[in-house]
Amino acid sequence: MKVLVTGANGFVGAAVCKKLLDRGDYVRGLVRKTSDLSLLKGLNVDLEVVSLNDKEALASVVKDIDVVYHVAAAVGDWGSLEWFREINVYATRRLMELSAAAGVKRLVYVSSVAVHSFIDAQDMDETAPQNPTPFPYCQSKREAEEVVRAFHQKGGMETVIIRPGDVYGPGDRTSLLKMAPMLEKGLLLLIDNGRTLGAFTYVENLADGILLGGLHPAAAGDTFIITDGIKMSWKEYFDRLCSALDLPHPRLSLKPGFVRALARCMESLHRSLRLKQRPFITCYLAEHLCSDFHFSVEKAATVLGYSPAVTVDEAITATSRWYREAVRGEKK
Repeated sequence: MKVLVTGANGFVGAAVCKKLLDRGDYVRGLVRKTSDLSLLKGLNVDLEVVSLNDKEALASVVKDIDVVYHVAAAVGDWGSLEWFREINVYATRRLMELSAAAGVKRLVYVSSVAVHSFIDAQDMDETAPQNPTPFPYCQSKREAEEVVRAFHQKGGMETVIIRPGDVYGPGDRTSLLKMAPMLEKGLLLLIDNGRTLGAFTYVENLADGILLGGLHPAAAGDTFIITDGIKMSWKEYFDRLCSALDLPHPRLSLKPGFVRALARCMESLHRSLRLKQRPFITCYLAEHLCSDFHFSVEKAATVLGYSPAVTVDEAITATSRWYREAVRGEKK
């Protein structure tokens, strides 16, 4: 099978590429001029340096492709709605139109459980509330999903939506590497003693779920949440990780009310001063960590046969091994 992976160099995209190559597929990877290609080292991916905004070049990239895995996205808890829309909504629509015109059979759109509201709940599923949101990232992902669903309903091309949870694992250059200085010094702060549940999703388990979205006949036109299917608090996650790294466990904690108030103040300050950089704490992050945000994977298990292949213990071990190499420069 011939496939295209957008955002191929990213944390999730690289994991998807590896799984596809292991299957024996031809993999074409879409990357930007400024992309860090280190996670693709040693992988036989046919790289195309093309912007999702370049319609002519994009039309050439999707030729002779059977399935598109659209992983590329603007991800974050800070930024304007228009910026998020440009990448997550408009570029997605452009890619879908060109893919359909080129005869692509199916497009798998990698969304996020962030389309759901922070209602402090457990075992949520694909029908969980999507209340009005003040968060641009969440809104853009909702709008992108609407575009994807509408395209399928019009019969232009099969589409599948995958909603990952909180992704972790080897190659996490965004969250884990940024936390490294605090972890190393034992200064990582928990919120409410880390009691809330997260939607933990090991990157290789997610990649398996994404591939099921591209390959399973029953996936067409549907939406699936993919996580590790476990109940684990943020405290347990960091305790496990710190134990594996021989680091002191986080002991400092802030009250949810204080964190929410601090986030509002920081965002207000940044907006009033027109600061472009992200505040060190945002309202999105505060709501996320102050609430249970846990999901069931029953639908993916029932319809697609999804079952996380990597256990939490195995995932933490692999993550800590990568961390030691990436942060401390330790050799295998």
